[in-house]
Amino acid sequence: MVISSWVAWRRSPLYSVKTTLKIVGAFILVVASVIGMTRAFTSDLVSGSPVMEGVLIGIGIIAIGTGATGLLIRITDSHIAQVPASVRIVHTYRHQLQRWIWHLVMGELICAAAGASLPSSWSWAPLGLGGFVLLGCGPMLMGFYMRARRLDFGMTAVMAAPWAHWQYTQAEWQTWAVDQLAFEKSKIEEFSWRQWLIFLAFLVGILAVGALFAGGSLGENLIIVGGMTTFIMLLVTGLTSWGRLNLGRRNRHLLAAPKETWFGAEGVFCNGEFVPWTLSGGYLIEATVQHEAPGRLMLVFQTFNGSTSALQVRRALIPEGSGADLEMLQQKLRETCRTASVHLLAPPAAAR
Repeated sequence: MVISSWVAWRRSPLYSVKTTLKIVGAFILVVASVIGMTRAFTSDLVSGSPVMEGVLIGIGIIAIGTGATGLLIRITDSHIAQVPASVRIVHTYRHQLQRWIWHLVMGELICAAAGASLPSSWSWAPLGLGGFVLLGCGPMLMGFYMRARRLDFGMTAVMAAPWAHWQYTQAEWQTWAVDQLAFEKSKIEEFSWRQWLIFLAFLVGILAVGALFAGGSLGENLIIVGGMTTFIMLLVTGLTSWGRLNLGRRNRHLLAAPKETWFGAEGVFCNGEFVPWTLSGGYLIEATVQHEAPGRLMLVFQTFNGSTSALQVRRALIPEGSGADLEMLQQKLRETCRTASVHLLAPPAAAR
């Protein structure tokens, strides 16, 4: 994870030696905070009370994790769009986050109520689950909020001072939704029966070898291997089915989204979503045009999430008579995204 994180950061347009040194300093500060917290919470003052020690360590983990997340995002994504005071700032992404926070609070209250209602011999289960979720979600919520705030400010700035603003009729939007659904379906890899059988044989083989080293009788090993194989196959089947079901949800979201596309210095708003040109978790690497009907602008972003990176394609419908806009967008994108390959005026034969 460390190596892949470094590679992704080194390739990012936001990379600089000064920023890297700040990240190293933040890492040293976090390590020093962890050492200080460990020594303080294992001192004679609280070491005699395991419950107090556990509570304080949990609070310390949440505090240090939240502070470290906020500090690192503040270093890597220091830019926040400047919006005139007279412009009303949208709260689209922060409202989405607030729903998740509400669900988290309700879950914690349910765990606390269950812990208080159950006998003491069972109360550890809901309380432990609630504490585990809180430890993981505390720092994550800080990162999500800072990102949501940047997206809201960037989206507001784009709509307040756009490079170009494309609007579509209801008929154009309906046709575009069908085309977008077909495009997303083409990106889903369907497993053939042969691939499923190969995966099943490989899975059973791996589990059988593990059962041999684990010991136990033949009947016990058969039950274990059969149960684990069934569980994993159901899990994989569920994940692949969720991908197909999600297509329908995204298509309904697209039909209900504003029938317009905005381009600006901060990013692009298309298909109901705002995407910044440059952020630590993703940045534009290519922009091209597909001229066959319906004409569309293809924006390819390099995204990074934890230890994995991937390419995401954002498509925008090009309305009739947008030749001047494409020429202007090519110039603006080349100035704003200097590391990206931008070719919006290429002839059809050279288009992506």
